[in-house]
Amino acid sequence: MEQFDQSLLHKFQLNQCTPEEYERVLEWFTTPAGREYLDSVMTQDLDMAKPDIMMSSSQSDQLYQRILDTTGQEPLRYSRSRWFTGFKVAAVLSGTLLLAYGGWRVYNRHRNTVIQTAYGEVRTVVLPDQSEVTLNGNSTLRYANNWEGTGDREVWIEGEAFFSVKPSAVPRSFQVHTASKMNVEVLGTTFNLVDRHGHMQVVLNSGKVRLHSNRTPAETITMQPGDLVEYKEQVRTKVKNHTDTQRYSSWKRNSLQFENASFAELSQLLEDTYGVTVEIKDTSLLHQEFTGTVPSQQMEMLLDGLSQLFHLKVSHVDNTVIIERKTN
Repeated sequence: MEQFDQSLLHKFQLNQCTPEEYERVLEWFTTPAGREYLDSVMTQDLDMAKPDIMMSSSQSDQLYQRILDTTGQEPLRYSRSRWFTGFKVAAVLSGTLLLAYGGWRVYNRHRNTVIQTAYGEVRTVVLPDQSEVTLNGNSTLRYANNWEGTGDREVWIEGEAFFSVKPSAVPRSFQVHTASKMNVEVLGTTFNLVDRHGHMQVVLNSGKVRLHSNRTPAETITMQPGDLVEYKEQVRTKVKNHTDTQRYSSWKRNSLQFENASFAELSQLLEDTYGVTVEIKDTSLLHQEFTGTVPSQQMEMLLDGLSQLFHLKVSHVDNTVIIERKTN
C-alpha cells in the first residue's frame, strides 16, 4: 500500500486539518491506495462493532452510497453476505468514512477566498459579515466563503492589515489566525496587525481583543484601546500602553509615519511592502533613528520624501533602492 503522511491522517481523524489539508486527504482517499486504507480501517471498525448498532440494509446502503458519492469513490466490493455489508456500513458511519464525509463537508463549507495584494497595493475587502479588512502591499487574506451558522468567523492573514470588525447579531467571535501561530480573538473592534518574518505586532485602536499564543506554556493577553503588543517567534517582546495608534495605520491614509525608527527598520519595510532590494551604503545609518512623515502613494514619491526629510541621496535603479549620505 502506498505510504501517506500518517501525521496528516491523524490530524484528519481529529478534525484538525486546514481546508487545504482536507482536500489533500480526500483526494488521496480516491486513489487505489486510499481506498485500500479505508477498506482496512472499516474492517477493523467492523471487528470492534456491536450488534446493537446495526441498522436496516436499505438505510445502510443509502447512507453508504451517499458517502461514496460525496467522496467520489466507487463502491468497495465484498464477498460476504448482505447483512455483513449493512453491519459494515454502520461501522463506517461511526468511523473513518464518516470522517471523510464530514471532512468533505468541512472543506466545502470552508472553501476559501484568497486575496493577495501586489507590492505597493492597498486594497479593502468586505467580508461575509460586512466587516472590512484593508490589506497593505504584499499581504494575503484567506477566509471561508460561507459564514452561515453560529460558528466562529475566521480569517487567516500574512503581511499587514487593518481590521474593522462588525459586532455579530448572535454571540460569535471573530478569529484572526497568523503565520506566527498567534491568534487574535475579536468581538467588535478596529486594529492594525503586522505578521512578517516571524514578527507579529498588534495595535488596538478601539474595542477589545484577546491574543492567544500556541507556545508552551500558552499565554493570553487582553488588549485595551491604545495598547501595542509585539511577538517575535511567539515570544512576547514588547507591551506598550497609550500608543499613538494612528501612526501604525498611517499607510491606510497614503503616508508613512516614523517615530524613533531606524534605517534598518525602514529598509525592511520597503522590501516587504514594495518588493525592492535596499542597499544602505553608509552602515552607520543602520542604527540611526529618525522621526517624520512621508507620502506613500507611489514609490518614487516615497523615495523623494525620504530624500528631502532626511537629507539623503536616495536613488531607485531597476529593483534596487540605494540610500547614502549626501556629500554636500
